[in-house]
Amino acid sequence: MSEPTFAERLQRVIDSDPNLTVAGLAVKAGLDNSALRSLLSGRVKNPRLDTAIKVCAALGTTLEDFMSGAYEAGRVPADTEAQRIRSLLSQLSPRERRLLITYGEGLRDAHGIDSEELPEGDE
Repeated sequence: MSEPTFAERLQRVIDSDPNLTVAGLAVKAGLDNSALRSLLSGRVKNPRLDTAIKVCAALGTTLEDFMSGAYEAGRVPADTEAQRIRSLLSQLSPRERRLLITYGEGLRDAHGIDSEELPEGDE
């Protein structure tokens, strides 16, 4: 038996959540409704990578977690800091990602600051 496709996984997620509609997901993902309908109807076999990433971000997950089945199985917490960071990254342009990485590395490498010196709750 082969692994479910992106569209098959997405259809199962939509079917399992009475509050989730194709139209609502399209709006949240910033996509045209017809793009998701074409995918779910089988007219489009595989979504473009940027489309898949936007759909996953709208669902609060990453493409990796979604395709591994972790999202569907509930093994991935919906709102961890790491999840929020991955979701944010998927919404940024390549230039913005490089800037964010540079900023993060600067924070990490800041002179004289380590996590033990930060006020409580800022670790």
